[in-house]
Amino acid sequence: MSKQARISTREAAQRLHVHARTVRKWIDSFEEYISPEVNDRGHYMLTEDGFLRLKDIQQRLQETGKSMRQIRQDLVKEGRWEIERLSERPPVEEEAPVVPFGREYPMHRVVGSLDEIGEMLETVFTRLDQLEDHVFTMFDMMEEMEKRMAATSQNTLPAASVQKMMDEIGKKQDQLKVELRNATFSHRLASAAEEPSPYIPRRQKRTRFLGIF
Repeated sequence: MSKQARISTREAAQRLHVHARTVRKWIDSFEEYISPEVNDRGHYMLTEDGFLRLKDIQQRLQETGKSMRQIRQDLVKEGRWEIERLSERPPVEEEAPVVPFGREYPMHRVVGSLDEIGEMLETVFTRLDQLEDHVFTMFDMMEEMEKRMAATSQNTLPAASVQKMMDEIGKKQDQLKVELRNATFSHRLASAAEEPSPYIPRRQKRTRFLGIF
C-alpha cells in the first residue's frame, strides 16, 4: 500500500466523528492490534486495515458498553488478536518510583501529548475570541444608545426603544458570562498541562479594547 493511503489520527478522528485525543487513546490501548506506523515527526499513521480495526473498536465501545480491557479480552477470545502478541510483552517488574527523566518514553507518545496541549490551547483562543466579540458587541450597543441620546433634542427617549436596547444588552451580558466561564475553564485545563513559557503576543485586533483598562 502506498504512503498516500496512510491515514493520520486527525483524518481518522474526522471519519469516526470523535476527537483526535480519543483516537490516540484507542491506538495506545490497542497498539498491537491496530499496528500503527509512526512517521518521521512521531505521529501515528494508519493503514486502511488498521483504520477498520479502529472503527471496530469504536463500535464495540458504543454498542456493548464494555471497557477497553474487556474488549481486548474479547478480541483475544475471538482469535482476532493473537494471544502470542500479548505473551511477547516482557513481564512488568515492580520497582521503586523514579523521576520521569530516568525512564525511556516513546517519542510518539510525547508528540501525542504535545498535540493534545496544542488542541486545548486552540480551544482556549477560540473561546477568548468569542468572548472578545461579545464584549465589543456590548460596547457597540452602548455607543448606539449614546448616539441616539445625543441626536435627540430632548432629554428622553421612547420607553419601548430603551427597553429593547436594554433587553439586548442583558442577553449579551448572559452570553458573556457563559463564554467567560468556558474560557476560564479551558485556560485552567490547558495551564495544568503546559509548562510555563515566555509570552508571545498575539495579533493586535482592536486597540479600543485595551483602552478600558
